[in-house]
Amino acid sequence: MKGVEYKFVVPRRQAMLSLTVSASQWSREAGYARKEVARVPVLVWPMPTSDGLFVVEHQTGQCQTVQPHELTFLESKELFDQYDWSEA
Repeated sequence: MKGVEYKFVVPRRQAMLSLTVSASQWSREAGYARKEVARVPVLVWPMPTSDGLFVVEHQTGQCQTVQPHELTFLESKELFDQYDWSEA
């Protein structure tokens, strides 16, 4: 009997991930500690981890966990069309 091959597909949501850097000392005194420098398109796995983080997959296939507030989900066509999804 031949082996059976199974394919498991996880539905993922399209989102933009905010990339931030730590701000300088003067900006911390002004009330914020991190500054957004870019946004990149990612696919978000459906369930958060037990720590409340989301697993995101970059266009390169690399995965990482991120805080929920770092994501902007692109469910509407208007939001989706605002971003260039082509590879740089």
